[in-house]
Amino acid sequence: MRNDDPKTLARHIVPLVRPSDVLLAVGPAFDGRDPWAAPQLLLIGPGQPPRGVTATVGAMRWGTYSVAGSDPVRLGFWTSQELAAIAETVEHLALAARVPAVRAHFPRLDIGTRKLLHDLRRGEVLAGASEAAVWRERLGLDQLHLYVAAIHLRRFAARRSQAEDLLDDGDIEDAGWMLSECGAELLAALLAATGETNPRRHWHPRLLRLHEKTVGAEDAACVLRLLRQGPCGRGGAAAVRAALRDADRLHAGVLRRCPSLPAPSARSSTVA
Repeated sequence: MRNDDPKTLARHIVPLVRPSDVLLAVGPAFDGRDPWAAPQLLLIGPGQPPRGVTATVGAMRWGTYSVAGSDPVRLGFWTSQELAAIAETVEHLALAARVPAVRAHFPRLDIGTRKLLHDLRRGEVLAGASEAAVWRERLGLDQLHLYVAAIHLRRFAARRSQAEDLLDDGDIEDAGWMLSECGAELLAALLAATGETNPRRHWHPRLLRLHEKTVGAEDAACVLRLLRQGPCGRGGAAAVRAALRDADRLHAGVLRRCPSLPAPSARSSTVA
């Protein structure tokens, strides 16, 4: 269990939360990384944060905040207006899954937005439960893993195409390096196919171990080989091409797990 109860951590902030606000406990304690970690707080509301919430470390979206002389806590703030704009992008993602003409202009979710969506999906609601439910539905968080998988499969397609081009040019070393890039995208896609939407790449090997039973030992070992053997490109062009065939099998496996994905062929030329 966690070292700190989130309600205790938020005790000074909850009274300041307005009826239109949402307050969640998020972070490694809630996304499978570290169940013993102290939760962080995420606040969503219109305009500026509630009166009395002031940053003590810079004017950052995420910072260390103190409230009414209390001990500082880690708190992030997003406006409801920002979430409304993200919801429009998510709606476009859902449309891209159904309409090929829209798929050609596949919308992007930057890393900060994907972190926010993951935290909203996995966090514990401390205040504003009804508003949180509205946002979770409006942002399509039940489908977030599919969007994340689609994003990483498109990136894999681009990197695989680059590796092929490098091989054709006789650049074995750089083609080998692209294997690790392909592996990183496939690892994220495999995790997403299990429902894991954490975008923080440095945690992906640990999350792979946590989800290995679902991913399957063979696929888990294969994607780790891609990550580890890539930069060297040992074995020449034949070894790189064999590794790309393994990557194609992983790609096909993700599509089997998520047949509704709007993903391109692994051999298509895509700009990530």
